[in-house]
Amino acid sequence: MTQDQPLQVVQIGESEKIPLSARFLLWLTKKRGRSGLLFHCAMRDSFRSVTLKWSIVSVEREGETLCEMTGTTIKRPMFVKLPPGPHELTFRVIRASRRKGTLFTKKIILRKGDVFLAMCEPIQPNVFYRKSPQKDTWKMRQVPGFQKEIRRSDGG
Repeated sequence: MTQDQPLQVVQIGESEKIPLSARFLLWLTKKRGRSGLLFHCAMRDSFRSVTLKWSIVSVEREGETLCEMTGTTIKRPMFVKLPPGPHELTFRVIRASRRKGTLFTKKIILRKGDVFLAMCEPIQPNVFYRKSPQKDTWKMRQVPGFQKEIRRSDGG
């Protein structure tokens, strides 16, 4: 794990609420039996046109960018299909000053139908309704796929 600035990585609890758009995409993905990465970034736009807190948030695998969000992209959750098996993912936040970015890697193992949920709230400009976190904050959890029940014909 490498990082330039402090960051916070926490496990999403089973009862913790996730944004409605991400929850819907997660439900739809699980219903279709797809396995992969669901990425959501809580990125706010600044009221000022220029700020040193702008950032690019991305998730990469083996040097390839799977998904990213900037101040100019549409703010919606993204799903990236990944095959079942082991994956080493790199979670990155890039800023105007390279020393102020954050980076860490995490190894995951997906089973068929599993979805790895990664949500990020980077350091951002404060807005009147919400203060920016002091550290780039990543919340993650592996969500198992729907398990089909096996019904026995003998009534037992």
